[in-house]
Amino acid sequence: MCVMKVNEKLSVLMILEKSKLSKDGKMPITIRLTVDSKRSELSLGQKIAPDLWNQEGGFAIGNSKDSRSINAAIDKAKTKLRQHYDLLELQHPYVSSAMVKESYQGKPKEEVKSKTLLEATSFVLERMEKKVERQKCAKGTLTKWKTTENKVTAFISDVYKQKDLPLDQLKYSFAEDFVDYLMLDKGIETNTAMKYLKNIKHVVKTAVERDWLTKSPIASYPCSYVHPDRDILDQSEILAMYNKDITIQRLREVRDAYLFMCFTGYAYKDASMLTPDHVMNYFDGEEWIVKNREKTWCRENVPLLPIAKQIIERYKNDPYCLANNLLLPINSNQKYNAYLKELADICGINKNLTTHTARHTFATTVTLANGVPLETVSALLGHKSIKTTQIYAKIVATKVSMDMGRLKQKLILQMPQSLLEKSFAA
Repeated sequence: MCVMKVNEKLSVLMILEKSKLSKDGKMPITIRLTVDSKRSELSLGQKIAPDLWNQEGGFAIGNSKDSRSINAAIDKAKTKLRQHYDLLELQHPYVSSAMVKESYQGKPKEEVKSKTLLEATSFVLERMEKKVERQKCAKGTLTKWKTTENKVTAFISDVYKQKDLPLDQLKYSFAEDFVDYLMLDKGIETNTAMKYLKNIKHVVKTAVERDWLTKSPIASYPCSYVHPDRDILDQSEILAMYNKDITIQRLREVRDAYLFMCFTGYAYKDASMLTPDHVMNYFDGEEWIVKNREKTWCRENVPLLPIAKQIIERYKNDPYCLANNLLLPINSNQKYNAYLKELADICGINKNLTTHTARHTFATTVTLANGVPLETVSALLGHKSIKTTQIYAKIVATKVSMDMGRLKQKLILQMPQSLLEKSFAA
């Protein structure tokens, strides 16, 4: 079977549609276009009897009037297809077989134009909205994606002076310019800017998967992450907060909720949504909290430590908890963080406490510093990957000191007495 190369990238094959044999014994001729192994087909508008067709060469046999007419139509189609491809190549960095087909068929220009970045973003958001409706995705994730859409819309307007940007106009520099715009013009922190870019990279990857773009020009741009120094409570600070006599009810409730998160590892959002139904006797006969994380929908099963149990019991008959079927009386995130700063002052803790520092404290001071393996901590935190746990769980200095102390004792026991005496003498 002969495939004609009308240029280096576009191949054209003439084939008979044998399944469409007409009453007069003829079959329609179909033009098959191929670009980068992707095909599009269209009709030549000609029919021929099978015995007058050379399938290997893709032309009509003989010198009859019909054969000459068909071969002339084939030559004309190939010439026009090459011209349309060449014209499209001048206008677009990538030309698909579908674009050549639509251009050849004379469709209006707007029908063959490239999809845009915001169209692709809307497509991703629409799919995410459906997942939220079916509880397959957290509402918070959708909100962050909508913020990404707003940021990239503003970027295209401010920098490109356009309402939208065709996907085939994307360049590697887009990623760098977008990050610079977010950090330098909008004052957004590095990690947050990188999260927005990561979302846009996902949008472009989706466009490639949907054949709206041949490849992502920003795929190789690195989304670097700066590991911040996070404040965590050490053991003495946890005890100071636990033992502090607090007479103000709102601060006492904040203290208890914060300590509960320190001893369970739950994030603020998850802790605020816990109900009595989430507490159950598990396979080992002990009380556990069993719940999916709102952020990732990963299961986060946590055995209840004594202090966490004590706090739950304290609010068993709390009017707010009873009215809302909740374990703890947790206020809005904005108020909660403000109250935490007040609580830190009262307890003499000179650290910037936020809702998430409790989770970090659980990962480090409560678990890792007490010898709980990293794999177990990862499961307790409901992480999909242990790499995420490594980011959260900064090993505290006391744990390092303890481990090195044990190593020192082992080495001393293993060393010959004569060598020890010599090293001490030196």
